Amino acid sequence: MRAALALACALPLLGCGLGERRVTDVGDSFCASRLRASVAHLPAPAPGEAERLLAAGFSAEAIETAEAIGVLGRMQALAETERRPGNGVPVILARQAVTDRVLLALLDVQATLATIDCEGERADQLRGQLQRNEARRARNLGLAGILIGASTAALTGGLSLAGSTAAGDTAGIIGGASEAGVASLLLFGSGSGMLRTRANLLAEIYRQPAQSSLFPPIVWRYLTRRDAPGETNIAEEIVAEWRGAGLLEEAEADDPLFRPEARLTIDELERRDAMLDLTEARIALMSRDLRQLLEEVTSRPVPTRARRP
Repeated sequence: MRAALALACALPLLGCGLGERRVTDVGDSFCASRLRASVAHLPAPAPGEAERLLAAGFSAEAIETAEAIGVLGRMQALAETERRPGNGVPVILARQAVTDRVLLALLDVQATLATIDCEGERADQLRGQLQRNEARRARNLGLAGILIGASTAALTGGLSLAGSTAAGDTAGIIGGASEAGVASLLLFGSGSGMLRTRANLLAEIYRQPAQSSLFPPIVWRYLTRRDAPGETNIAEEIVAEWRGAGLLEEAEADDPLFRPEARLTIDELERRDAMLDLTEARIALMSRDLRQLLEEVTSRPVPTRARRP
């Protein structure tokens, strides 16, 4: 009877540790995708256009970036304008057409990085809720274990003093088994929460659809274009970084991180955060390439009209 009473005292705390603490569900109302196609169509490069721009003095890196943002034709017009005699107004206008597109590309990069940050913050919100639930659960299970241990010790000692050695041993065994059960719950219990996201950027990076509904066209073309047939593109390099860091599951295509909604554990949320960080870092490097292109365009001399004698 006493053993049952001791265990009954611990059951409320044990139940708090075992049960579903609270519903943890994070939607995407705050961070719904607001990216819009800023450029409806990016023109394909004309045959021999890259070679002509190389001959005009642009670097291969700048030409690759220009192709990604769909500005090769404007750069070709700039190079042709520079060769015409006259004042520098047409050159300035042609240069402005290129820099306008570069500025638009920079804003698209910042919009993409903001979306990634927002997605990371939503996962952090869910992870914080799960960690608070786990801390509460661990505290309750710890208190339950202390109560079971103290009650078992008192009951075993009392039975031994009363001369019921066999009953004391039985109570000790029951109490020890109960403590072991509570300890196992601390080791193997794990909370999870529902994460709903329409803007699943990771899934698009992994699957690479022909057209992205989440990334701006300029950024998506930068991520998926290939320098030559058969070469890897930037999106594939990002996925390779995920694999190298051990962030993808063995069944990659069925990874819950690529679903529009999934119940994720704290470990899976941390894995998702690391994948977003690698993606964000690689997309941020696009700003470096755009800067190089802008520097090469703006550093070209502007012809001036020769003065009449």
